[in-house]
Amino acid sequence: MVSAGLGNMGGAQPLAIKMLGGIALIADVDKRMIQRMIDTGYLDTWTDNLDKAIDMALDAKERRQATSIGILANAVDLLEKLIKENIVPDILTDQTPAHDSLSYVPKDSPLNKPSN
Repeated sequence: MVSAGLGNMGGAQPLAIKMLGGIALIADVDKRMIQRMIDTGYLDTWTDNLDKAIDMALDAKERRQATSIGILANAVDLLEKLIKENIVPDILTDQTPAHDSLSYVPKDSPLNKPSN
């Protein structure tokens, strides 16, 4: 399962997918959100490297090990990488706050710099 957004709307996704035996790969541009999900046990691990995140997910899939992986990146960058690698997720969702123009970070936005 691939998604984006680990804030209030999407924060429970990684734990839910893991509880169902799946592998969650979730992008967020805010490292604080990723860290909060790790601290609360909703997310297992994270990286800021797209290749590493995808490799971690594919390895977990091969081993049939439920896990959740956060990737510090814009969702569009993750999706473009998956397309380039010809990887099609079983489930694709989006929990980014598109309704909140002050929180949504489009790919070409000058704000699209992952925060630390």
